[in-house]
Parts: sequence; structure tokens; C-alpha cells
Amino acid sequence: MSGKERMREYEKMLIETAIPTTRVSGSGKVHIEGIGDIRISGSGSVSSEEIKISGSGSIPGGIKVGRISCSGSVSIEGSAEAEEMCFSGSASVAGDEKAKSLSASGSFSVGGEVKGSLMKVAGSCKVGKKVELEDALRVHGSLKVLGDVKAKNTVELHGRFDVNGKIITENFEAELNRLESHVRKGIEAVNVSVKKKGVEGLVLFGIPIFGRILRNGKFYTTDIVAKGRVYMENVCCDNVYGRDVTIGEGCVIKGKVKYLESISVHPKAKLANPPEKSS
Repeated sequence: MSGKERMREYEKMLIETAIPTTRVSGSGKVHIEGIGDIRISGSGSVSSEEIKISGSGSIPGGIKVGRISCSGSVSIEGSAEAEEMCFSGSASVAGDEKAKSLSASGSFSVGGEVKGSLMKVAGSCKVGKKVELEDALRVHGSLKVLGDVKAKNTVELHGRFDVNGKIITENFEAELNRLESHVRKGIEAVNVSVKKKGVEGLVLFGIPIFGRILRNGKFYTTDIVAKGRVYMENVCCDNVYGRDVTIGEGCVIKGKVKYLESISVHPKAKLANPPEKSS
């Protein structure tokens, strides 16, 4: 039997596997034939529609259900697939994760790749391979991805981020915190916006009343290639290409800046070469 045939048989087994409908209070386990044991400490419920855990627990790899909802500490010991996944607290997926909608608050890690439509993270997130989404990625906190990030509509990052590959999307938006951020193989988008975060706390008429002025973080990448608008603050990169380009304060461009229609350069930005208008 070939590898593809074995995979089809495995996927067929997952579809046909009956997940018993069970409620757990205190601690217990639910055995799924051919998959393994779901272990719960706290409270929870298990069915083919939803796995719900409050407290701590572990879920075997190869699981496929309608929804996974966990608050507390949970580990998935392999790959998992669901229409919706929602994690609050500390969660880890040892293999690949696939969900149309994924939300995580707290600490979240995936050993393999992430595929789906919408991914929202508040806290810290680490992905061992690539992220590929049909809609959007939205992160408030910290993000580390060891592969590429592809999201059809939007990649929105607030905080610190480190992407070993490239980011490909329609709209890329980043708000930097006081630490360094990296996208090591560049950005391809229609519109790009990178802004520094200046003040944290209560602000009145632009003056911090209760709060502090943040030390500006830097964003490092290679090439930024946009079909539309580019707005940049505190960016250090090799080359910039766009239709309407604004190089703001704190930027350092080591190569070329090319634009189609308009260009604006802050007096405190540093360009190795004068901007070039493309025909």
C-alpha cells in the first residue's frame, strides 16, 4: 500500500470513528477507539460536535471534531482539525492545526503548520512551520513563526513579532512595541503600514497624564514590495517598492526606494540612495 493510500485509509478511519458523548467532573478519561484517550482534570464534555475542557487536560493527536474549546492548560498530542478552536490559558498542539476559526489568549504553540481561515491571538504564539489562512491573522502580543505567513486579506500585528520566512497578504499592518521585530525574508502586499507606539496610558491633548512614553522598537526586514500604499516608521530594510510611499521617522533604507506616483521622506529618515520614480 502506497503512502497516499495509507493516508486515505487513515482519514477514512478518522471520519468513521465514533466519539462517545460523555461529561467529566473532577478527573477522568474518555477513550476513542483507534485514536487514544482524552484526559480531563476539572470539568468537561466530549462529543463528535465538541470537546470542551475547563481546568487541564490532554487530547490525542488525529482528532477531528466540530469544535474544541479549552480554558486552563491543555495539550494536543499530535495534529488536530475542527471547524472552530478556542483556547484560553496555556495550550499546545504538537502537530499541525487546521480550523476555519482559531482564537487563543494566553500562551499558544503549534509544533507544525497552521491552516484555516481566521486566526486571532492575544498573548504569545509560536508556530513551528508555516501559517496559511484564507482570511486574516490578527495578533496582540508576541508572535514567532519559523516559516512563511500567508493570509489572503490581512495580517495585523501589534507588539513583537519574529517571522523566519516572508509575509504575503493584501493588507499588512504592524504597530511596534519597544522591542525589535523581524520578518527575515520580506513582505509582499498591496498595502503596508508600520507604525511605532509612542505612548502607553492615559493621554490628554497628546500629553501622557498617567502612563509613560515608550522606547521605540525597530522593525527589520529585507524587501517591502507593495502594489499600493506604503507607510513606514522605525523600519530598517533593504529595498522599498510601492505606488505611494511614505518613509517616516526612524527609517533606514540600505538599498533603493522606488515609487510609481508619490513619495514622502521624513527629514530624520536615512536613505542610502535618492528615491526613484518608476515608469
